[in-house]
Amino acid sequence: MPCGRTVVLRLIIVTFLILAAIWGSLCAYAAHEVHRATSMLAEASRVGVGDTEASVLPLIKRYDGYKWTPDPLPPREQSTDLREYDYRRNHVSDYQYDFEISPFGLLTTDGHGKRDRVTRAVRTVTNAIPKRLRAIIGLRDWGATVDLAIRGGRVQSVSGEVLVEGRSEWLGHEWRLVEAMPHSELQPKAFVIGSAILEMENGGGMLIQNIFTPDASVEEVRASRKFNAACLSSVRGCEGFCDLAPRAVEYLKQHPDAGWGIIPPKCP
Repeated sequence: MPCGRTVVLRLIIVTFLILAAIWGSLCAYAAHEVHRATSMLAEASRVGVGDTEASVLPLIKRYDGYKWTPDPLPPREQSTDLREYDYRRNHVSDYQYDFEISPFGLLTTDGHGKRDRVTRAVRTVTNAIPKRLRAIIGLRDWGATVDLAIRGGRVQSVSGEVLVEGRSEWLGHEWRLVEAMPHSELQPKAFVIGSAILEMENGGGMLIQNIFTPDASVEEVRASRKFNAACLSSVRGCEGFCDLAPRAVEYLKQHPDAGWGIIPPKCP
């Protein structure tokens, strides 16, 4: 074999081996981050309403959480629903702690909601790669976050959220344990399932919301927190709430009164 062809062949082999090593590293990294995210959400699920702030500080520190203060409510006279305004005012948190895991920088921000240079660079590269190719090489975009609201030195609410790039749109799953329902009209309920529109930097989608109080049943708590973690690493990608949150969808079908502005999806 001519010398030139030998050199070219060796370069091809070396390039292939390098690409294979990079691919293997990406897959291992993504799998590790999925494990970390599920562990983080599991730890957050053990936090209860009324727990002291001091008791959750180790968890916040372990995941490099940051503290922030929510925007105050507008003046009461600007409200068109005074009953709802007063209800919300009585349940405003003093401050909150957030921490997240986002392997490719989807949710990674500082305490002011800004990204550093490295994160911005990662996002630029990630967004430049076609979605289908990202999934194949282990770069499916996703992020998980936990929020702890504090009022009077105690946990007022705790929530866990996962956002993932699905097959045709972004999908989100959120569970939220609250001291009181977010709206006065929901006050008599212990568990509701709703939905919200997602607007991401590279597309839109839907989020399923599961909100429950300490009075919720064991079945309701399990239905709210369960999500399909395989969606985070799926090559094909998940499609809709039926794939991402089958347990919540099934509960909603059996208990339509738990719905809060959501139409139960028709699963195959």
